[in-house]
Amino acid sequence: MSSLKIGIQLTQNPEKYKTLLSVLKSELSSTKGLEFIHIRTHEYLKDVIQNLNILTTYYLPEKYFTHGNENLKWVHFGNAGIEQSLHDPLLKSKTIITNARGVHAGPVSEFVMSTMLYFAKRFNDCHKFIQTKNWTQWEVAKQMVQLKGKTIGIIGFGSLGKAIAKKANAFEMRVIATRRLQKKVEHKKTVDELIPISMLGHLLKNSDFVVVACPLTPLTKGMIGKKELAKMKDSAFIINVARGAIINEQELIQALIQKTIAGAALDVFEKEPLPKESPLFTLDDVFLSPHISGNFPEYQHDVVLQFAENLNRYLAGKELKNRVCKKRLY
Repeated sequence: MSSLKIGIQLTQNPEKYKTLLSVLKSELSSTKGLEFIHIRTHEYLKDVIQNLNILTTYYLPEKYFTHGNENLKWVHFGNAGIEQSLHDPLLKSKTIITNARGVHAGPVSEFVMSTMLYFAKRFNDCHKFIQTKNWTQWEVAKQMVQLKGKTIGIIGFGSLGKAIAKKANAFEMRVIATRRLQKKVEHKKTVDELIPISMLGHLLKNSDFVVVACPLTPLTKGMIGKKELAKMKDSAFIINVARGAIINEQELIQALIQKTIAGAALDVFEKEPLPKESPLFTLDDVFLSPHISGNFPEYQHDVVLQFAENLNRYLAGKELKNRVCKKRLY
């Protein structure tokens, strides 16, 4: 009986690969009949993909997938946002797709809470105090916000949205969240109002902090534009930890310049790296970070643990977790 060939493209470093492979093997119920292949480059992937049965990677270019054949039964992506890999050849194939949904939830939700506190506790003004040494106690004090009793609106109630809601509960915030397949308004343990995406306007009008936490799909691209930003309170902040293209960046910049919203925290952008000439760098009440909200030192280790759990399920003939729907694209 031929072995099951598993391609692992999670690191180029041979030593790190050995460590990750050791972790993977330690989590598997059995390694009998399994052949692990270290894929260091896309060029090497192109050469071997036709022989692989399983692949775990971060990105699968269309031109390399087309070199594959029906041997490739399953691709597991080590990230949650995989829109760049969802090309027609893969979507029309019989290959199962899973992703790393949930791995980022802890660090990203912590990041979201940090940005809310940054605005609420006027950390930017505190930093200015350090720089200028001007004692601005009362000017800053009157702008301080307490998160308790404030409303957070979460666009996207997947693993990330749920983690954000749980942490917001700890701050005694009111939570409104949208979920694409939600049909009616419901109250959940961590959510005061779980609403259909068709009620997005309700979320925008009533939230003090709007958090974009949904995947980028044809339906969510440009979801937040001029009309949606106009529905927000002029005291509200918008936070994007999903994908830059979900918000119309030029309309957001105009809203910030005209102060129709209070501020924005952006970890993702329409174009990355963010061009140095972007007006976002010059605006007040804007917090910018270089797409790092989901990163942490143990990331690859956790991705491997997640892959190992699914590989055990695959070998046992069980349904895989985190399957990506080829119609909904997430």
